[in-house]
Parts: sequence; structure tokens; C-alpha cells
Amino acid sequence: MAVEKLLMAAMAASTAVSAVSTYAAGKQKQSAYDYNAKIDERNSQAKEIQAEVFKRNADLQIQKFQKDFRRLNDATSQAFRKNGFVATGGTPLLVALENAQNADEEIAIRQYNASVGEQQITEAAVNDQLSANLNRMYGKSAAKEGMIGAGRTLMSGASSMYGMSQ
Repeated sequence: MAVEKLLMAAMAASTAVSAVSTYAAGKQKQSAYDYNAKIDERNSQAKEIQAEVFKRNADLQIQKFQKDFRRLNDATSQAFRKNGFVATGGTPLLVALENAQNADEEIAIRQYNASVGEQQITEAAVNDQLSANLNRMYGKSAAKEGMIGAGRTLMSGASSMYGMSQ
């Protein structure tokens, strides 16, 4: 009879240790997922800033291009005038109009590329935020899994102990 009590105590202790271990493993998994969620949130915030910087930089590049174009246009006009051509008609006017059209097209392309680049970075930020949300969900699931596993271990141990006592 003393051996049976000793076996029952050992089984109870083993069941308790196993249940606590299962519960702790679930909590550890939750902590890891929560940590990953924080990293994803930080990455999302960094990408939002990166998108803003990208847009500002593109706007500055467009302004620089416009300034450079004005210089080119002024130099072209001056060269025509120096050679005795008037920019109100003929080749000087056609060159000025074509330069202006090319500049407008270049600006439109740069604005489009800036918009697309900003959108891609913003989308990556959204994906990181979604990943953070998913990691938190996985963490909650892991914690529940640990709790359910601990309960299952306790129930199994109790069942085995009851079987031994019969």
C-alpha cells in the first residue's frame, strides 16, 4: 500500500510538472510572437517615415530639374539672340516649345515615379502592420494552446491516477 501511495504521489508530481511545462511553453511562444509583433510595428513605422522622405526627396529633385531647365532654356534663348535669331517664330520658337514639352513630360514621369515609389513603401509598411497583428494573434493562440495542453495533461494524469486506485 505504501508503494501505491508513493507511485500515486510520483504520478501526481509528474502530471503537475508536465502541465506547468506545457503552460509555460505556451507563454514562451506568446512572448516570442509578441516580440516579433513589436519588431514588425517598428519596421512599419520606419517605412512610413521612409515613404515621406522618398516623396520629399522626389519633390526636391523635381524642383532641381525645373531650375536646371530654366537655366538651359535661358542659355538657349540667349544663344539664339546672340546669333541674331528672335524667339517669336521659326526654329528658335520650335526649339523652345519642344524643350518645354520635354521638360513637362520629364516632370510628369518623375511625379509618377515618385508616387509609385511612395505607394510601394507605404504598402510595405501596411504589410508589416498586418504581420504584427498576425503575430499577436498567433501569440494568443499559443497561450491558449499551452493552457489547453496543461488542462489535458492534468485530466490525463487524474484519469491515470483514478485507474491505479481501482
